[in-house]
This record gives sequence, structure tokens and C-alpha cells, in this order.
Amino acid sequence: MANVTLKIEDDLLMKARHLAAEKKTSFNAIIREKIEEFVSQDSRVETSLMGLESFYDRCNARVGAKNWTRDEIHER
Repeated sequence: MANVTLKIEDDLLMKARHLAAEKKTSFNAIIREKIEEFVSQDSRVETSLMGLESFYDRCNARVGAKNWTRDEIHER
């Protein structure tokens, strides 16, 4: 496992460590969890986009040339 150096304000670090202790976990565990969530969210977006591309490739709908006027559409 790699080590990472992080610059953070002293008071923010102190509050984060205090909250981690209240939740019976470590500051490192919280940071690791948040990074995992960040990466996972990006992966879900990428997977969703790939699924949409696949859907569009299978879809039979096509967009043709405009052969109508606004007045024709709203003709009464």
C-alpha cells in the first residue's frame, strides 16, 4: 500500500481526527473511504455512458432531414 502526503490546515485535521475518533475509526480510513467513493462514482458514470452508447448503436431510430415548416405543424 502506498503512502500519500497531504497538506491540510491544522484545525481541519484536528476536527477530522476528532470526528473519526467519535465514529470509532481512523482519519486514514475516512480518507481511503472517500477516495474509494470518488473513484467508484467516476466508474459508474463511465459505465452508464458506455451503456447509453450501446443502446444508441442498437436503436433503429434515425433523424432525417427537416421537410416541414413551423406553420405546417401548427396548422389548424
